[in-house]
Amino acid sequence: MSNFQRMSERLTQNIAEIKSATGNPQALGDLQNPGFERIVYLFHSITKSMVDIGNQIIIENDFRDPLNTADVFISLAEHSVIPSSIVPGMKKAAIVMPRIPNYSSSDLFSIISDCIGDLSRCLVSFKKYHHAKSSTE
Repeated sequence: MSNFQRMSERLTQNIAEIKSATGNPQALGDLQNPGFERIVYLFHSITKSMVDIGNQIIIENDFRDPLNTADVFISLAEHSVIPSSIVPGMKKAAIVMPRIPNYSSSDLFSIISDCIGDLSRCLVSFKKYHHAKSSTE
C-alpha cells in the first residue's frame, strides 16, 4: 500500500468523523468541549494534508507556483485536477486554518460544516489523480 493510499484512508475516516459530529451540533457545545476540540484539530489536519498533497501534485507536474495556500486549489482547478466548484470551500478552509484561534466556536462550527463537503470532494479528486497516475506508470 502506498503512502498516499494510507493517508487517504486516514483522511477519509477523519472526514467521516467530522461529518458525523457536525450533524449533531448540540453534542459539541463549544471550543472547550473535548469533542469540539477534536473536530477543530481534524479540520486543521485535513486541510493541511490537502494543501500538502496539492503542492506535491503542482511540483510533480510543474504547474505554476501558487501565491499562497489558498491559491494551491486555484492552480489545481486550472489544470482540472479538482473541480472548480470546490475551490471556494477549499480556499476558505486554507485561509481559516492558520487563524483558527481567532474564531468563535459558533463561527468555527459553521466554517467546518460549510467546508467539509468540499474537503471530501477534493480528496476524491486526489484519489482519482493518483489512480490515473499509477495506471500510467
